[in-house]
Amino acid sequence: MAAAEVIVLAYGSLMSGFGLHALAPLRARTARRVAFGNARRGFGKFSQQGDRFTIVLDPVHLDTPLDARILAADTPPSGHVEGLALEIPPVALARLADREGYSSGALQRLREEAARSRVPLPDWLWALFEQAKFDLGAFRERLYRTIGYTSPHYVPQPVRLADGRCALTFLAPGPEGTGCDRIVAVRVQTGQTGLLTLAEAWRRKPSRTQLAYAVACLLGGAHGIAIQDLLASLADDARLADSVRAAVVTEQRQELARFLGATGLPAATYFDAFGPASVALTRSGLDALLRGCIGSPDR
Repeated sequence: MAAAEVIVLAYGSLMSGFGLHALAPLRARTARRVAFGNARRGFGKFSQQGDRFTIVLDPVHLDTPLDARILAADTPPSGHVEGLALEIPPVALARLADREGYSSGALQRLREEAARSRVPLPDWLWALFEQAKFDLGAFRERLYRTIGYTSPHYVPQPVRLADGRCALTFLAPGPEGTGCDRIVAVRVQTGQTGLLTLAEAWRRKPSRTQLAYAVACLLGGAHGIAIQDLLASLADDARLADSVRAAVVTEQRQELARFLGATGLPAATYFDAFGPASVALTRSGLDALLRGCIGSPDR
């Protein structure tokens, strides 16, 4: 079976060109906003790449799978966690896996298993998840038994889309385990199995790398991805809000060019998917931060 593009769902720093540029060129076929069901988001895993906490996405109900819906440019925000859906080729997916701390070699072995069944990788993983009765721990155990590998950082997870297709994301294991008792999740090693707000993560790690990572996540708002859940804690921390605002303003000037450069999307295709910049900023909630309406004692 010929290699085919995979829809990957990003919910943290990879929502922005600032976060994606290290993976360029992605040669994405499509890019869209996506809304997750049964999901909550926050800072929750200490990074292997710097002195910072990174974003994690957890199911609200552990016995129910995550789901997702691709959004049209004019779809209003619904209050669900939102992210970015990118349709990318296998070579780009391999680079992304390595970045997430999951071996691209192990991912290739999973692709080979899927190819033997003559189905795309996300569909093959979904079938395995179904066999595990949608139990995350049991699913990861099956993955580990299949290829003899798992990661304490992020592990690939299939997500069923509303249109019937399957996509792929990467989840940070928590108490449910990595699939192997000998490989303990970073979240368990550090005792940080819950979710932190941006302000809480900053109080624990007031570092330049934490600020830069937060900015990479928030710049997803430049593309209309709803980030109100990430911005909420800035309302009670004016000093942090000012620092974040200044950093976002600096990087926003280059965000569109970085996003187009990283994804390889033509400008016309981009605007069809995300709409005008001014509308996108308002939709995401980022405009409120840029106008000083978040964290300002005078507002």
